[in-house]
Amino acid sequence: MRMKCLVVVAILSMLALTNCTGNPTPTPQVATVVVTFDLGGGGAGFAATIYAQEVTSGKTVHQFLSAGSHGLVVLPTSAPISLQVDAPGTYVFYATLINNPDDYHYGATGCPAGEDCASSDLIAVDVLPGSTYYVTISDRKAPLPTPGESVTVPWHK
Repeated sequence: MRMKCLVVVAILSMLALTNCTGNPTPTPQVATVVVTFDLGGGGAGFAATIYAQEVTSGKTVHQFLSAGSHGLVVLPTSAPISLQVDAPGTYVFYATLINNPDDYHYGATGCPAGEDCASSDLIAVDVLPGSTYYVTISDRKAPLPTPGESVTVPWHK
């Protein structure tokens, strides 16, 4: 009888220890996206917010891009910035100017700055953990999604 009690106590102790240790918290995996914001002939003299938004979940990452000339010269494109996004995922990219975000916004559509293209749909990029991707935001006609919500504006891969 005493042996049965010891076995039961041993089993219950092992179960309790197993539940206490649980599963380790998974380490988030990320991808790096290098974003260039191209204002075309308008120079790089405006501050902007650069966005990466996951199309299904709506999770949005944003980073401030400071105003001013980069390299002591006013250039048509700003210095690239790097964003870290959760991976895997599918993201669209866009930017708004700080001084007037409702009127001055741009998307990554594949259309060069200042050109009229047949489509202003955002181009979505599939990202994988540990990889690096390059995106240019330059289309002023692109419709923008609502940050924090799944993307409902036109987009394609």
